[in-house]
Amino acid sequence: MKIDERTINMILKFNDDRLWQTIQYAVAKSGSDVLKDMKRPADMSKIRSTLSSLTNEDIARVTEILKGKGGR
Repeated sequence: MKIDERTINMILKFNDDRLWQTIQYAVAKSGSDVLKDMKRPADMSKIRSTLSSLTNEDIARVTEILKGKGGR
């Protein structure tokens, strides 16, 4: 799954449960377990706000960070 601004805009249309599942999937697919035991926040508005402001450069940086935390 390629993550870019277009993809982010598409997933922001999902309901909260589906958005959270998609985030968990993308993070797990990167090899990171950072969200393994985390439950979905009751208020997803901060996550939505953060995602909506990401640029392609931000997304690339997050991807690199997650790759560094994966593969334990």
